[in-house]
Amino acid sequence: MKEFVFGIFATLCAAAVCAADCGVCAEEKPYDFRARLADVHKPNRRDWKIQPTANEFAFTNGMKIAAGEDAAPLVRRAADDFRDYLLTSMGVNASVEVSGKSGKSDRCAVEVKIDGAMKAREYAIEVGAKGVTIRAADAKAAAQGFYRLEDRMNLCSTPFLAKGAETRRPMFSPRMSHSGWGCDQFPDAHLAQMAHHGIDAILIFVKDVDVTKNVPHIDISDTIRRAKAWGLDTYLYSYVLAFAHPSAPGSKELFEKTYGRVAAAYPEAKGIIFVGESCQFPSKDERALPYCYWEKDKIAVHRKKGDGRPLAGWFPCRDYPDWLNAVKAAIRAHAPDMEIVFWSYNWGSQGERERLELLNALPRDITLQATFEMFEAFPKRNGLPSRVADYSLTYVGPGRYFASEAKEAQKLGMRMYSMSNTGGHTWDFGTIPFDPFPYQWKKRFDAVVKAHVDWNLAGLMENHHYGWWPSFISELSKEAYTEGGMQFETHIRAIAARDYGEKSVDAALAVWKDWSEKIVDMHSESENQYGPFRYGPAYPFNAMEPDLNVSDLPMPPMYLNLNYRHCAAKDKSLRLQIELLDPMVESFMRGGDTFLALAAAETDATRRDNARRLGWHGQYMARACLTARNVKAAMLAERAKDRAKAVEIARDEYANAKAALKLVRADSRLGWEPTMLYRGGPDMIEWKLRYMEEHYGVGDK
Repeated sequence: MKEFVFGIFATLCAAAVCAADCGVCAEEKPYDFRARLADVHKPNRRDWKIQPTANEFAFTNGMKIAAGEDAAPLVRRAADDFRDYLLTSMGVNASVEVSGKSGKSDRCAVEVKIDGAMKAREYAIEVGAKGVTIRAADAKAAAQGFYRLEDRMNLCSTPFLAKGAETRRPMFSPRMSHSGWGCDQFPDAHLAQMAHHGIDAILIFVKDVDVTKNVPHIDISDTIRRAKAWGLDTYLYSYVLAFAHPSAPGSKELFEKTYGRVAAAYPEAKGIIFVGESCQFPSKDERALPYCYWEKDKIAVHRKKGDGRPLAGWFPCRDYPDWLNAVKAAIRAHAPDMEIVFWSYNWGSQGERERLELLNALPRDITLQATFEMFEAFPKRNGLPSRVADYSLTYVGPGRYFASEAKEAQKLGMRMYSMSNTGGHTWDFGTIPFDPFPYQWKKRFDAVVKAHVDWNLAGLMENHHYGWWPSFISELSKEAYTEGGMQFETHIRAIAARDYGEKSVDAALAVWKDWSEKIVDMHSESENQYGPFRYGPAYPFNAMEPDLNVSDLPMPPMYLNLNYRHCAAKDKSLRLQIELLDPMVESFMRGGDTFLALAAAETDATRRDNARRLGWHGQYMARACLTARNVKAAMLAERAKDRAKAVEIARDEYANAKAALKLVRADSRLGWEPTMLYRGGPDMIEWKLRYMEEHYGVGDK
């Protein structure tokens, strides 16, 4: 079937060569992607050729949306947001009626009723001949009811709703995410998008009052208030520096000046998250290295020769409960209800006995968080030994680390969260907006839901540094994580029809299935996640040349192994990785070409743009894989002292990077990441090309 569908578009794929440049002549400037990101409601989604059936209620001009005088501010905001949706996306001019008599109007299209007897987060929608009733547990649930109406109409491209009733309830709360607009930046449009996609909490890195990880001064209280206005809670991710053992003299005062100070500034924050590497302290556990202290923003380690013990931030030390209780006291003196989330990420690779001993000693009034798939070792299909070094979709999960802690937390009656990545992006690719592998995501969604059923998994952290981007993956996750949600196959076909047209559904699904199969072959070790897959085609190529220095690059590198020769991979591993990368390059490029061919054949401007951007996205992934393949092959040539072979590979990589340059110029989101900014973007690729021209004699003659 797959070959047949691709064959249908074989005649169009010749045009895809030109289509790869389609729109590139109108290059985007850096950050132009934010103009697209700011569209909460996409304009002109209505298919005017479709008429309502007898079994559908139709929104028409002049109808009213009821929001009574006693309605909560969030309900009134959601009602006004829905009014804007009808006008912007469906061409229907409705109004919000705020009088107490609004519910009696014959032209009232939507009415909201708050029912405190319903389950938490639950809402029911009933569509009848005269309009829609949303019955909800509270204002947040009512807002989700409005967003559900939008989702249904978007999928059918009409302002019509089938008559009938449905009851829905999100399984997880919180579903928290970092910003995809920019690290710790949350404009109202981005908050609105998150709320529409079922996200119910934001994450902000905090180092001090109004100081985040990447922004030297920001009004965090204002961000918390604006998030709350959209029904979103705020979790603070602690980078607060307070290096002291809780038993040390003066530690109480230090914790008050740091953690207490932050809690006093933001008592309205829902919670604060601690992870080992960001909350280190001089542990007295003899199994960990105590010779460590904070030196400005860096960890200074004083290790005696032969002492191989891990740092306290990377080991489940016995005195973490003492530290947590001391910090908790400082926080809750100012914010009694602030949730303390303790994330065991850093010692997930340590022994199960040591980890579970710590869990049993933790205070019960905190929340435990564990990463869903990490630290799992497994062979690839060609026998390559692989391990999930950091967040990856290559292994569905749950990993044994997560499973062991989830089971123990359930036994202990502790609240349990997971870092699941299901906002739609992992560290498999560093500088793309989302991972377009829906059938692999489906497996992750199912596994996360099973953990909810089996072990009471209650909340999710859905991404980390790389931020959240609204995509069809986040639409799928919203439904997967909703009791009463749509079936996956029904939903994904409807999405493909909406975004690319009914005639293109089978082609889109075939590409997505192929891509979903290939992502499993990614080698998710640190040599890739902190190497060529972090920066994509901008990753430096310098085989058989001296090591690069930080000062050589136009932007200081972040989270990067700058010189690939220092990776520890053996020759056999490199060859096995190349064996897996070659089909990935082919798959992603072929799928990109298919979407560009769909764009070339499409007459609807919105669908043409949808297909073109996913085509560029696929080609960019292919070129990132090709860069990884080339640097690995060049590493083999360097080890063999084969300069001629290295130059030959350099010539191929030069052409690859030059082609990638067109892609990052066409779509300003490619090559960018919220914490790294444009370290995979045009300036870095142009520098790479100049370096290769100078050192390898390659380039256009």
